[in-house]
Amino acid sequence: MSASSAKQNPPFEPDLAACRAAARAVRATALWPQVRDAVRPPGVGIHRSRPPLGLLLYAAARDGRLVWRSADEFALLEPPIARGREWAGSDAGRTWLGRMDRWWDHLVFGVPPLLLLALSVPTSLVPRVGVLLALLLICTALLYIVAQMSLGLIPRSLKRMRGTSEDTARGLHWTVVLIHLTDPAKADRLLRAALDRSQHLTRANIRPDVAEGTHALMCLERAITTEEARQAVSAAPSATGSGPDQTGVRVVLDGGGFVPPDPGAHRPISFIPVLLIGTALVVGVAGLLTADAEAAACATAGDCADRPATWIDAMTWLAYRMVLDDAGLIPATTRARVFGWLMLPLGLVVLLCLVIAGRRQASTFRKRQERTYAHLETTINRRIRVLVLTVLDIERDAVISAVTAENGRRAEPDTLGGYPIFRLGRLGDQGTEVLVAQSAQGIVTPASMMLTTERLIPVVQPDYVILAGICFGLWSRRYDDGEQELGDVVVSEYVQNVDHRKVTDEDGSERIIWRGERVQASTPLLLAFKAATHGWTGRRVHFGSVLSGSTLVSSAALRADLHREFEEASAGEMELTGVYVATAGRRSGWIMVKGISDWGTGELTDDTRRPAAAAAAAFVVHALTVGTLPVPTRG
Repeated sequence: MSASSAKQNPPFEPDLAACRAAARAVRATALWPQVRDAVRPPGVGIHRSRPPLGLLLYAAARDGRLVWRSADEFALLEPPIARGREWAGSDAGRTWLGRMDRWWDHLVFGVPPLLLLALSVPTSLVPRVGVLLALLLICTALLYIVAQMSLGLIPRSLKRMRGTSEDTARGLHWTVVLIHLTDPAKADRLLRAALDRSQHLTRANIRPDVAEGTHALMCLERAITTEEARQAVSAAPSATGSGPDQTGVRVVLDGGGFVPPDPGAHRPISFIPVLLIGTALVVGVAGLLTADAEAAACATAGDCADRPATWIDAMTWLAYRMVLDDAGLIPATTRARVFGWLMLPLGLVVLLCLVIAGRRQASTFRKRQERTYAHLETTINRRIRVLVLTVLDIERDAVISAVTAENGRRAEPDTLGGYPIFRLGRLGDQGTEVLVAQSAQGIVTPASMMLTTERLIPVVQPDYVILAGICFGLWSRRYDDGEQELGDVVVSEYVQNVDHRKVTDEDGSERIIWRGERVQASTPLLLAFKAATHGWTGRRVHFGSVLSGSTLVSSAALRADLHREFEEASAGEMELTGVYVATAGRRSGWIMVKGISDWGTGELTDDTRRPAAAAAAAFVVHALTVGTLPVPTRG
C-alpha cells in the first residue's frame, strides 16, 4: 500500500455500535432494496446468505475488509469466491466472525432441520406421545427443507441459469459489495483506498497464482447507496465500465494494461455436496424410524417378509420411493407410508437441483471462457492515462483550470512515488484520465524534470507524457520574419539537445561541435496533435524542432547564435530533453506543448507567461477531448 493510501485510509478499530449505526444509515437510503441484494444476496433457500448488516460490517471490520473513513464514507469488500478456501485458511479469514459470515447460508439452511431431527430421537422415547411428537418433528424438518428448496433454491437457480456479470466478477476478483458515500466528490478516493486494501489483503493472505491475471477490483453499481454516488463512481477516473455485455459492474484499477485471469484454473463452486449429505441424513433418520415402526408391527404376527422392518430395507425402500418404486417391499404402518410419500417431493427436488447445478456449472465455465473477459480486457485496455508535466506554478494552474473548465471536476491532490500530483479526472468520449505533476526547472537537479519523470512513470504508468508550459519562440515576426506571435502554441516535432557539445580552438578561434541528439516525438502523439488542429479556434499552433538545454536563454546574442546554428528550430526551453530521456525504453509516449511567452531576449514577464501557459493548456485539453489520441498497444 502506498504512503498516501495509508495516510488516507487509517486503520479502523472495530466497534459494533458504530457498525450498527452505519447499517441503520444504509437501510434508510431509498436504494436499500437494490443494495441489500448486493451485500446480502439470496441464499440457497428463502433466507439471505449473509448475516444482518450491522453484524456483517462488524465481521468485515475485524478481518480488514471494511474500508472505513467515517460513518458517511465506507466500502465493504468480498474476497474472490474461487479463492474462498485460501482466504478462509488465512489469519484474517480464520476468525469466528468470519466463519459465521461465510457459513451463515448453510447454518440457516441446515441447523434448524438438524436440530429438529436430533430432538426427535430423545422425544421418541417419551411414553405414549413420544413417537407422535418425534414424527411431527421429523415432518417439520422435511417440510422445512422442501420449502427452502422449492420456494428458494429452484426459482433462484432457474433465474441465474444464464449467469450474470456479477456472478463471474465475484467469482474471480475482489468485489465492492457496499459503498455508502454522502459526499460524491470523495468517490474516487474511496475506490482507490478499496483497491489498495484489496491488494494488501491479497498479498498478505492469498498465495500468488499465475491464473489471476492483473489485480482489479469489481464494484457493483447496485451496491452504491445513492444515485449521486453512483454517478460519481461512474465518472471516477479509477473506475472503468466493463463493457456493453456487463452493465452494472465497474472495474477499478490504477493505470496500466489488463491481463484477464484464466477462469478454467479455478475450483468449481457448487452446493451439491451439502445437498447430498443433507438428503442422505434425512433418509437415514427416516429409515431408522420406519424400520422401528415396521418391526414392531410385524413382530406379533411373526412374519416380517417383504416389509421394510430393518434399517437397510427401510433405507432401500425410501430411496426407491423417490422414483415411485417400492423395491418389492410393502409397508403396513401409517408412519412408513407417510415417510414414503414425503420421499417423492424430496427426490424431485434433489433431481431438479442436480440438473440445474450441472447445467449452471457448465454454462458458467463456458461463458467465463468465451465472453466474460474478452470484452472486459478490451474495455479496460481502451483506457488512456496521460501525465502532464509542468514546472512553474502558472503552468500547473493553467492545466488544472483548463481541464476543470472542460469536465467540471475539482482537482484532487495526491501523492505517488513520493511526488505530489493532481488527479484531474477524465476528458472526452474516450475517458482519457489526466494527472498533472510539477518539477523543478531544468534537468540537472534532484528535483528536476528528468528525475521527477523517471520516478513518476513506474507508479503512474501513463500511456502518454505531455510537457506543458511556456517556451521562447525562434520564428517571430519581429526578429526572424517568421509567423510566430506571443501566446502562440508550439508542439515539438523533434527535440534537439543543445547541452551536449564539443568546444575546440582552431586557428586561434573557438569552434563548437554540437553533439546532442535530435529525436522525434512519439509518432502517435505527434499525429494526434496534428489532427487536433482541425476545428481548433484558439491561438495558432506551430510544429517544429525544439531546442532543449539547461541554460535559461535571456540574451539576444545567445538567441542569435542558437538561431544561426539551428535554423529549423521553432522554439527553445529547458526540460524536454529530461522528459525524452526518462521515457526512453518505456512504453509511455512523449511530446511537448508550450505557449510562446518571450523571444529569449530578456522581455519575459508574468503578463506574457499567463496567456502563453493558458493557450498551451487549452490546446492540450482540446487534443485530449477531440478523440484523436490513439489507444496504445499494450503487450
